[in-house]
Amino acid sequence: MLSKTLKKLRENIGYTQQQVADALSIDRSTYAYYETGKTNPDINTIIKLSKIFNVSYTDIFEQEEQCQNQKFSDVEDNRYFLTKESNHIYELSKREKALVGFYRVLPHEIQETIIKDLSIKVSSLSKKSFL
Repeated sequence: MLSKTLKKLRENIGYTQQQVADALSIDRSTYAYYETGKTNPDINTIIKLSKIFNVSYTDIFEQEEQCQNQKFSDVEDNRYFLTKESNHIYELSKREKALVGFYRVLPHEIQETIIKDLSIKVSSLSKKSFL
């Protein structure tokens, strides 16, 4: 079921329902309905969720099928969110997780602008610290 897949994806990256809802700009209860199967997200929301969870939107549906046949944690195709042992998003603070979630739902061109701006600022700060 899509609802179980969404819950597993969220839990595997260590997000709360509120963090995902905030990244989607929806109420937590709306997102909770997705996880309980009371409602289903539209395709635009699925695409946003795929960015938040760092998977292809088609992977969400493939995972749904695979979940029916095997445990979700046995699926090796999704290397980024399978284990908390990897040095990944699990080590981030709540604020950092929220930032990553917001970043992932932005269009690619805005992401590139943000990365460029941050690189310039970090570079500037690094140069100042050595003076």
